[in-house]
Amino acid sequence: MAIVLIQETLKSIRQEQFGGRMLSALIERFEKLSKDLVLSVRRGDETDINMLDARLKPLTRRIFDFRARNCSEVITQIGFFNQLCMHNSEDDSSVRRYTAMVAELSNRYRDVVDCAETDLPKFPKIPLSDGYDPSVQDMILDSVPERVAVVSRDYRYIYCNQRNADFHDKRPCDFIGKHMVEMIGVNRFQSRAGPRIDQCFSGASVSYTYEISDRSGQMFEVDCRMTPMTGLDKSIAGAIIILTMQPMFASTA
Repeated sequence: MAIVLIQETLKSIRQEQFGGRMLSALIERFEKLSKDLVLSVRRGDETDINMLDARLKPLTRRIFDFRARNCSEVITQIGFFNQLCMHNSEDDSSVRRYTAMVAELSNRYRDVVDCAETDLPKFPKIPLSDGYDPSVQDMILDSVPERVAVVSRDYRYIYCNQRNADFHDKRPCDFIGKHMVEMIGVNRFQSRAGPRIDQCFSGASVSYTYEISDRSGQMFEVDCRMTPMTGLDKSIAGAIIILTMQPMFASTA
């Protein structure tokens, strides 16, 4: 895999992700108040719990009402509410509320999400070592029978091979910079991919199977493997996703 290019791209994307200082400040304030709330709960301090809860609710609304100005801010904002869904997965009412917010944000930014290439993360030009040809790397990955994708820590695609794009009836470039929710849907992300990719981001290699049909109705059993990918500083910077598909029965269409 063109791992050097991917790692450099990750660095560029991370630098752009928090470009919206105001949005980042709101999210950082929310995270601090949330930590304070956890401590208050542990102490059993009802006064502090009520006070912090009263401050968190309007702050959540401010983050939701924030009008993103570019794709990076859109993904950061939607990603924030996706995280709230996952962190409150045991509370059905919270999941429904935050899922509705994600859906509303996706509709709000429909035109921004389909932004022009000028708004997408820029791939840095880097010196390549002798014998390295990215066109050959792409040909190899487009020739393998597996679907291959790479996502960064904010769940945004930074690579997609042709086979994976074909399965979704899209082009590989359609994936770049997009959040996983946009490509696989909120339900599949929350119930299946999201929790497992978080395990991967924690350092675990994850493997699981599921069933899915393609556009013609052909059923497949999919073996999904997620492998942590380290960045230049050796920290986990993303995940490599490899999906192997085996036909199950004849097409139903």
